[in-house]
This record gives sequence, structure tokens and C-alpha cells, in this order.
Amino acid sequence: MIEDPWKPFRFAGGREAPNRLVLAPMTTDASDPGGVVTEEELAYLRRRAMSGFGMALSSCAYVHDDGRSWHGIGAAGPEHDASLASVAAALKAGGGLAILQIYDGGRISRPAMVGEGRMRAPSAIPSARPGAETPRAMSGDEIEALIAAFGAATSRAVAAGFDGVELHGANHYALHQFSSPRANRREDGWGGDRDRRLRFPLEVARAAREAAGPQRVVGYRITPFEPEPDGYKLDDALVLIDRLAQAGMDYIHVSLDNFRLQQPQREDRSYVVRSAPTGSDGRSPIAAIRDIVAGRCAVIACGGVRSMGDARDALAAGGDLVAAARAPLVDPDWLAKLRDGREGEIVTGLPEDKHAIAQRCAIPPRMVGYLLSRPGWIPRDGA
Repeated sequence: MIEDPWKPFRFAGGREAPNRLVLAPMTTDASDPGGVVTEEELAYLRRRAMSGFGMALSSCAYVHDDGRSWHGIGAAGPEHDASLASVAAALKAGGGLAILQIYDGGRISRPAMVGEGRMRAPSAIPSARPGAETPRAMSGDEIEALIAAFGAATSRAVAAGFDGVELHGANHYALHQFSSPRANRREDGWGGDRDRRLRFPLEVARAAREAAGPQRVVGYRITPFEPEPDGYKLDDALVLIDRLAQAGMDYIHVSLDNFRLQQPQREDRSYVVRSAPTGSDGRSPIAAIRDIVAGRCAVIACGGVRSMGDARDALAAGGDLVAAARAPLVDPDWLAKLRDGREGEIVTGLPEDKHAIAQRCAIPPRMVGYLLSRPGWIPRDGA
């Protein structure tokens, strides 16, 4: 296993990341109402990408108007093409690969954004989030159309200049929902037993792989198990991951709040209460995923990476690459300070004043409000 974060990594199609450090995607909530990137959002992305990440991921872009979960960038139609090209250019500012993360919100879409009666999901079961509304169950035709939308969004990413896409199959979005016995209670070809629950994410993966072509990168972000008692287990995720590797995914991005503590994101979005890792049976998800893919694709470890020691530990735990989100969010120069041996200068907490957060951290004001709505997730100065 490689434990040097500065060593380059080459993907199967030939794209090479100059190092193994990845700028993880973050919810910016900062695009305009039509899903077009704003200048403030571009500045946020460019400032962090310029520090030299080997690969930089965008905030997730919606592939269908009925699946919007927040004010993010769109990849749903030609009206988004110029915006996507701007995002790709911003992410390439530091010389690394640029990856567009794409998603559909399913039952965690915002009803106010998608319109009355348009929120849909695998089954008519509300999310565990407080105040969640009940979606309607998708028809078979809608499911097929959504698969096509992921493929079309991938084609848009290629045309916009991205080096690839990441399918957001984690954190309770639609791809995750189809995999979950908690969210998918269908009794047709798209749900029921495990194989039928996995059909949708696998069809989406195949559509994205075909649209991207052999030279570009296609990755899949996954929650390795659900912390809820009735959720899917690590063994279920490993079955999906094995099939994703067979379908030609270039990497699996393991979504954990902390790679050491085995803490996936809860659907109720509590960042204070921690669930016991019952779904993993005490195993390390990263190591288990590394073993199941057996070199067929890369593994990205993330969660709780704040120092060079953390990055090396994440690689030693089984990652081929390691992603960081909160550290470069708080300190846009985090990576540059690591590279220059100035780790003691890294800023580790957000200012108390929201206006100071926007200025010091180069974060769009609406994104600041979003971050502050998640108490306990990001440290504050003096905490």
C-alpha cells in the first residue's frame, strides 16, 4: 500500500492525478435559482483548487429538475453548459483533475424547489429528517428517464471539460435510497430483494460509464453501511461495490464522517448524536472495500483528515487516494501549508462572526448560513 500522499496516481483510462490528495465535494448552496454557478461560488472553488490538489470535486450537480435538494449547480439541460465549463476551469486552476459530482435528491429533495407533487422517490416513504414530507413513488418510466438523465449529465460534463464524474450514491440521495431497505419498499423490478434494490445504481453506473467513454474517470461515492437499525449492512454495500467494479468504475469514494471511527452520515442529520457502527460488525469499511475491489478500481478514503499524519493513516487504512473537506473549508490554504511544512499555521476553526467567515475563508454568504445550520459539524474559533 502507498503511504505517500504526494505520489501521482494514474486511473485506468490514462488520466493522472499529480498527487493523492482530493478536494472533497461540499454543499455550497450558493448557485442562482436556475442552477447556474455564481462568481462567489467560483471564487470559493478556485481558491481551494489552486493550492494543488491532485483531484478536485465539484459540489454535486442535479441531473433532473425534480431532484433538487438545495441551491446548487445544475447539469440537467443546455442552460447549464456554460456554467459547467466555468466550474471545470475553476477546479483545474491548480493543475489537478476536475470531477463533476452528480446526484438526484429523491425523497430528500426540497418540495419548495421542485414544485407541488413533484418530489418522488423509490417508495412513498418520508425521509428520517425532521419535518420531511412524503414523496410519491416513481413510475417505471420515471426511473428509466432518471437513468438517462445521469447519462446525459455525464455527457455534459465531458463537453464542459471535466476529467470525469462522480455518482453521488451516498448520504441518503436517490442512488442511496434505491439501495436501502429503509427507503425502497417496491415490489417490482426496481425493489424487493437486494439484487433488485441494486439494479438502479448499477444501471446508472453503466449509463455514466458509456457516456464518459473509456478515457475519463467515473467514480461512485457510497455510504458503506447505514447506522439506522433497519438499514443495509456493510456486506450489502460490498455486493454493490463488487458489481460497480465489474461495471468499470474507476474509484469508490467511501463516505464517512471519520475514517477511523466508522461514522456514516445519519439521515436525520444529527451531527451531535453518534450512532454505534452496528452495520459494519466492527470491520473497517475502507479495508473491506479495498479487499473486495482487489485492485480493479481505486478507493478514496475520507472523513476526519486534518493533517499530513491523518492523510498517511487514511492511505495506510486502505485508501489509494484521500479526500479532505472540512480542513480546506476552514483554511483555504490548508494543502499549501501541508506541502510547505507549515502545518502549525493551519487554521482549525471558523470565526464566530458569520461575516468574518465569509471574508476570511472565501465562503459564499449563503453557504455560511448553510454551514451554521449544522451545529457541531465544523469547529469554531476557541472551541
